[in-house]
Amino acid sequence: MFKRVLVANRGEIAIRVMATCKRLGIPTVGIYTPSDKHCKHVSFADKSVELSAHESGIGYLDMDAIFDVASRMKVEAIHPGYGFLSEKTEFSQRCEEEGFVFIGPNPRAMKSLGSKLSARAFMKKVGVPVMPGTLDPLRDAEDAKVKAKEIGYPIMLKASGGGGGRGMRVVNTDEEMEDSFTNAKNESEKAFKNSTIYMEKAFFKARHIEFQVVGDSRGNAYCLGERECSVQRRHQKILEETPSTAVSPELRHRIMDLCVEAVKKSGYTSLGTFEFLMSEHGDLNFLEANTRIQVEHPITEAVTGLDLVEIQLNIAADKDVSQVLSSVRPRGHAMEFRINAENPFSNFMPSPGRIEKYMEPSGENVRVDSAAYEGYVVPTEFDNLLAKLVVSGATRSEVIARSKDALDRYTVSGIKTTIPYHRLILRNADFNAGNYNIEFIKDHPPQEMLRHTEFSLFESYGQ
Repeated sequence: MFKRVLVANRGEIAIRVMATCKRLGIPTVGIYTPSDKHCKHVSFADKSVELSAHESGIGYLDMDAIFDVASRMKVEAIHPGYGFLSEKTEFSQRCEEEGFVFIGPNPRAMKSLGSKLSARAFMKKVGVPVMPGTLDPLRDAEDAKVKAKEIGYPIMLKASGGGGGRGMRVVNTDEEMEDSFTNAKNESEKAFKNSTIYMEKAFFKARHIEFQVVGDSRGNAYCLGERECSVQRRHQKILEETPSTAVSPELRHRIMDLCVEAVKKSGYTSLGTFEFLMSEHGDLNFLEANTRIQVEHPITEAVTGLDLVEIQLNIAADKDVSQVLSSVRPRGHAMEFRINAENPFSNFMPSPGRIEKYMEPSGENVRVDSAAYEGYVVPTEFDNLLAKLVVSGATRSEVIARSKDALDRYTVSGIKTTIPYHRLILRNADFNAGNYNIEFIKDHPPQEMLRHTEFSLFESYGQ
């Protein structure tokens, strides 16, 4: 195994990766920007080094600065976490060139699946059902109008080089196309340094289902089941569960087999995620691949008993994981609640500031991955994810009951968080029945849900 690992990230995912490394006896190196010197991941690492600014990048996106630290600290491998450089083929390639092991997919596999356009083309060739749309970049707004008429409005313009809702626009008519295309292209260039735009048919009552895949260094492929991620705002997930209430055993096995075939044919190594949309008719169509560990990976860990970061480390170190992965059979149910620093009752506006009081729940099958603490100042320049509350159990109803209790005991004051809305979701009849889709928040606005709920539920939280 590796003698030293650099974690090229910050916050809760950096701590999450470091925790597994510590358990395995692997020393870790953390990095931080000047404004992050008081962050929890800085003290959690065995050694942390401040990033020196280079002209080539800023902070955690500065490859030259990161490789400077890696060289000085004599690390053997680099774990990118998620976000930042985790899906940059250039970063994976440079790790190879500079003699560091990239704990993730090799650059060839990342290039074929990391680009949304190339991933769509590859998956279609393998036989995986793909969302209706274009397989080539759109040249301009006029080209987009022609393609939209072929596909049928409404359509969605999407950035090939990234995700998270950036570079994404829903277009209903030709008249909307010009401004939408220009805005999507500009936003994509700004966010990802890649202005490539493509098109998909827009479905509004769909369900967002993703499958966790793994490819090892010996050419084997595995699929560890699906996660449902349909509770979203601005195309960003706030609640996930596994398994999905919408996926039948027959559909699950059919898609899992296709995912395994795709992993094998792509030569993919490490963890990855294949994302699908399920139409109102129950069809699953491929959306995109995520060539990294996902924010919601803990719920797959909860039902499989695996440590997915350990799996990543073992694959990167060329260790045989086939015996462990081939015997996995997911059991039970799990949910993850993303605790974000934002006000759900004010259109999920960000809520930066100082945390005055912070108390996490604990107990049987309750896990919290977090970098928050009392006195921590939530910054404005990074994603506002504070923590992930992960709850598991034998059945979905058991998990919902346990989650209610955990959320009612989760205390954060001084800033607004999504906790109150999570509590409302668990008391919603549609969600409890498993009858929801990506329009859930639009159909169940936080303010409206609050009006139909006893306020006493939220008095202890102060919101």
